[in-house]
Amino acid sequence: FPLPILSERELNELPIQDYEKLEDYKSDKLKGFTLEICKMQAGLGTSVARNDLLEKYTNRTELGAKGTDLFIKYQNRTASIAEVQLLLAEDFIKQDIVSGVKFKNLVNSETKKAVEDIWNLKYPDSKITYDEAFSTEKLSKLESVEQLMMPTVDEDQELSFEREAPGGHAFIGFYELMSIFEADEASSSILCIGNGEDLKSNPDKKILSWIVDQEIPIVMITTTKLDKDKKGGQIALIKNSDSPSYLTIVEKAQAQKADQLNYFEQLGLRDGDQKSLFNTNVVLINKRVLKQRFKEFLIISSGEFEKIISPELIKNTKEQNGKSFVQLEGAIGSTLLNLDKYFRMNFNEGLVHFLNLAPENREKFFLPIKKRADFDEIYGVNLNE
Repeated sequence: FPLPILSERELNELPIQDYEKLEDYKSDKLKGFTLEICKMQAGLGTSVARNDLLEKYTNRTELGAKGTDLFIKYQNRTASIAEVQLLLAEDFIKQDIVSGVKFKNLVNSETKKAVEDIWNLKYPDSKITYDEAFSTEKLSKLESVEQLMMPTVDEDQELSFEREAPGGHAFIGFYELMSIFEADEASSSILCIGNGEDLKSNPDKKILSWIVDQEIPIVMITTTKLDKDKKGGQIALIKNSDSPSYLTIVEKAQAQKADQLNYFEQLGLRDGDQKSLFNTNVVLINKRVLKQRFKEFLIISSGEFEKIISPELIKNTKEQNGKSFVQLEGAIGSTLLNLDKYFRMNFNEGLVHFLNLAPENREKFFLPIKKRADFDEIYGVNLNE
């Protein structure tokens, strides 16, 4: 049942928090937490044309990540988005919001060098590098997480290394959940995962305060669906008469297969519909609380846990040398909601909460760049204006 066709009562019973209703304050508990920021820079993003920017601002001819290849005016200087991400991370320390900030990137073999080179640049108005600036007790650099290429499935339904491809952003969700599960003790930190080219993909003090005060394990940030989101995945409820309900994401491909694409696209946009939640891929994990839930409920092996959090396969078929290959891709939302489903089905307790942004607050936390026109529209003026 997609959320737009639920009753208002049913919708209100789901773990959905409107950002606009959050109390505007900074919790004293935040002083006991570090903020761990992870930016996803593990794709070339070839749909964003930027060779002109590479030629103008770098010595490279090959693409890196979108974040390393797109340049903007920031604080009276020109810098890549990846560099500005570091300066924005530092703001959490300057504003005294958390006890410390740790920063890392998700990279792959194609983007790693361009991303790592950012750390060797000079920190503004200083003789030290970013690598040196991020080596203090309050501000530190973590080693990049490298996402390896995966085999694909060939026409004979066999794994093949003839074509290799990344596994999608489900990897970083899988990696982080496994790390928390296998850790001996809970870390007093909040992990924020966001797109590398999206400078708005950091939380604010209201969001962080809500997470620590309410002891929320996992937050997926969504935004109310608009017409431009009609092809994106939507949150839906699976209701069973003899077992607990759980949440999932319905994708465009599923609607196409069921010959209901037009219905899918209009959900949440019709008169009388409840709002539809469009996933932004910005995720927040309260590591301490999630580890406590694992310790309280789970008596399983790492192998069993891996199966629980494995994402649904997105069937992305590609052609190469006259042959068809299915890439083994998954979405981070699928990984998180599969874990949430396991807890709901077995312990009648959910882990994932949705923080929804109304249209007027959408661009405070969600400003992705999917094509060059997006970049030109967003950064045609100074970011500080």
